[in-house]
Amino acid sequence: MEIAQGIHRITVGQGAAPGLYATNTYMVIGSQGAAFVDTGWNREEDIKARLDYIRQMGNPAMKGIAITHRHPDHMGGASAIHQATGGPIITSPVEKAPIEAALKDAKVDKVVQDGETLSLGNMTLEFVHAPGHTLGSMAVFIREKKALFTGDNVMGTGTSVVNPGEGDIALYLQTMEKFLRYSPEVIYPGHGPVVKDTRAKLQGLINHRNEREQQVLGLLQKGPRSVEEMLKAIYDELDERVQTMARNQIRSHLAKLEKEGKVTATGTDTYRLR
Repeated sequence: MEIAQGIHRITVGQGAAPGLYATNTYMVIGSQGAAFVDTGWNREEDIKARLDYIRQMGNPAMKGIAITHRHPDHMGGASAIHQATGGPIITSPVEKAPIEAALKDAKVDKVVQDGETLSLGNMTLEFVHAPGHTLGSMAVFIREKKALFTGDNVMGTGTSVVNPGEGDIALYLQTMEKFLRYSPEVIYPGHGPVVKDTRAKLQGLINHRNEREQQVLGLLQKGPRSVEEMLKAIYDELDERVQTMARNQIRSHLAKLEKEGKVTATGTDTYRLR
């Protein structure tokens, strides 16, 4: 469906985890071609919905298929859309290798640097390096509309997952500050509804991460703690189905604090203040 002039959202199926919205994929149609931002899962119903939509829109010339990050719910359909339209698959330098490892029938055609652009005539897509959710996450900004497509760095509701090793909390916070400097009027997230109160949303995500870090430090001020003990103290009565994600958020905060010299590991998943 067209959610703003020239911006279309195609959302299929259910989310990959409890409480998570299905993946948003976007088709931007300009006066001189079109581009996708993310492609959804490599599933028959997902691919069919997107290819049908392209046909309904009159098969516009596909100038690019931008993949915000490596996760299969965002890049899984890239091969099918590439084969159907001939549009080049585009991502950041860091995401290229994991995306190509997952794609069976296509390669990344173009790696873009921070600030590089793609013209669709009356709209220009700017590719924004946005590490955080993953180390190579990428956003897309349309200056003519002051619209920011964030992938999973920003969700329509709630907060993003930053897993240790795959993402980085410190970089995530830097990316949120970077997004604020773009002053978007609208955010199109990787999952969930459109965000209109963009400054409050981005500042809220920064505040949330800083508050979570203070919770971790507060617990460690009382003595060494395991990740499991921190989980129970911070996420009281959390649904078992999302406890693994919560543990990983704690581990990501601990990795940041350890890198900063504020905490040290005393055993497997156990930490103390340095």
